[in-house]
Amino acid sequence: MRKRVEVKAVYEQDLEQVLSNLGILDDLVAGKLNCAVCGRQVDLDNLGTIFPDDDGVGVSCDNDMCIRTITTREAETPSG
Repeated sequence: MRKRVEVKAVYEQDLEQVLSNLGILDDLVAGKLNCAVCGRQVDLDNLGTIFPDDDGVGVSCDNDMCIRTITTREAETPSG
């Protein structure tokens, strides 16, 4: 049986504000963030997911395999 995962979405016009609120907009724009799965540099054009991680907030690129890996990982993580 598969675990149900809640996926939250952000309207494109609200994305930069959300990223700013999370404290990652400047690093994203400056090219300082990498995909947590494949290591590819992530920017506003190829941002796939934003997710909680040990360091606060992680990102993945928009590659289907990377998005699938993150969503699967989140589904398998027990919620507190």
